Amino acid sequence: MKKILSVLLCFGLILGFSGCKEKNTDKNSSQETQTTENKKNKDYITLLYSAADSFNPYETKTDVNRQLCMLLYEPLVKLDNEFNPVNSIAQSVSIEGKVCTVKLKDTLFSDGSKLSSEDVIYSYNKAKASATEYATKLYEVVSVSPVGADTVVFNLNIYDRYFANVLDFPIFKQGSDNLTDSDSVKLPPIGSGRFKVSEDRLSLVKNDYFPENGSISKIRLINTPDLESVSHYIEIGAADMYFSNISDGNILRMSGEKIDINLNNLVYIGVNHNIGELGLRELRQAISSGIDREKICKEIFYNNAIAANGFFNPVWQETKSVQNIQTTANSQITIENLKEIGYNNLDKEGFYRKSDGTLRFTLLVNKENRIRAAAALAIANQLKTVGIKITVIEETYDNYLARLQSGDFQLYLAEVSIPDNMDIRPIVTEGGYLAYGVKETVTEQIEGTEPPVQNTSAKAVIEKFYTGETSVTDVAAVLQTDMPIIPICYRTGILFCNDSIENVNNSSKSDIYFSIKSYKFKVN
Repeated sequence: MKKILSVLLCFGLILGFSGCKEKNTDKNSSQETQTTENKKNKDYITLLYSAADSFNPYETKTDVNRQLCMLLYEPLVKLDNEFNPVNSIAQSVSIEGKVCTVKLKDTLFSDGSKLSSEDVIYSYNKAKASATEYATKLYEVVSVSPVGADTVVFNLNIYDRYFANVLDFPIFKQGSDNLTDSDSVKLPPIGSGRFKVSEDRLSLVKNDYFPENGSISKIRLINTPDLESVSHYIEIGAADMYFSNISDGNILRMSGEKIDINLNNLVYIGVNHNIGELGLRELRQAISSGIDREKICKEIFYNNAIAANGFFNPVWQETKSVQNIQTTANSQITIENLKEIGYNNLDKEGFYRKSDGTLRFTLLVNKENRIRAAAALAIANQLKTVGIKITVIEETYDNYLARLQSGDFQLYLAEVSIPDNMDIRPIVTEGGYLAYGVKETVTEQIEGTEPPVQNTSAKAVIEKFYTGETSVTDVAAVLQTDMPIIPICYRTGILFCNDSIENVNNSSKSDIYFSIKSYKFKVN
């Protein structure tokens, strides 16, 4: 939401004394000139941090410090807001079979020393040993080795043409995470980012060894020891920027520009294929077609989500042309699919039925997430209008998870973070560690592929993708036909920004401050 600036112009009475009028005009002119000069020369922004937390990217506990680490440490590769890899420290990334070779740029740390392949490997090992998303994303790596000082080789357990997308782990100087001050307090590791931590640790200052510094030379920091203080400083506008992934559904509102940040978080309906006709793709297609995804995004997620037109993120260019699930409800498709499996009549309540009973299911949801609980009820109401009865069952998270693991469910609503290499196998293929209830089925022909894929299963097509025998287009098409789960939407986060700051472009979950070198303040 754009910040509305109102200027109250106070006019005094004109008493006929021209000298007095001239004096007031000079004063106002002087003030306006001073304000313009201050904005024109402003070389800092103000952000939040936690003084009690670490600036080590693999030890941080708070969101505010985790975001600041994006300014302190550069990765090999970072992603833009459409999940396209952009080289950072990496000069080039090449993938041949199960080997990924990364050639490094000539890069200096903030202390002037040169970054080498050993620093990359050291940081990789820290990432893998950490309890962060970086450890999770690097699951395909078997080993890492240097080739001289400027090349790193990642050996993988599988061929993955999108492996470069997960090379956004922060890199710092080998051993610098163990440095301490005179009081034996750990110092922030030495990075090669656009900024470094000041000596008093109250601000971030420009890294003079970074090759492309912009007009922002300093970042003032406001200490926020808890969530209550974060909320307070956001609401009063003390910070110039603030990002939230809205994981709990709560939005801390800040006046200024609102920028959507694409997350790879899929909200979906899981299906127990082992229970009756839920094992039929026609029924899964019928349920999918009865859901108005755009309405769910608007009314439940408050437009902080993108309706899923397929299984992969709608903003991802690789599958845009082959994903065509309708994002609004289509009752005709629902009716056609139900007729194929024998549901031709309505009962007195308006639900489809056949000789052995009415079409009715339960939808399990974690009641501790209020947004998903609301989404489950909305989905049930939408499916009621197309003749499918859904009863929502709300459970605490522990009970919800226990029921999934034991198979005690029919449908369930969940959210999962898809890795940035778009590996969707864990939730859509039989045997995947999150594929609760999914059972492999054979599809006679998959539309949308060239040549047509015939007599195969989604699992087989996906496995062949990781040997280079099929394309991501084939994977997208077979999933859409088989519908092992029912995708609803991909959530987005929000970056609030002081609307006097210009050129905040291409901010992404990989780098909130992607274009900070171009930031400048508007002069009104």
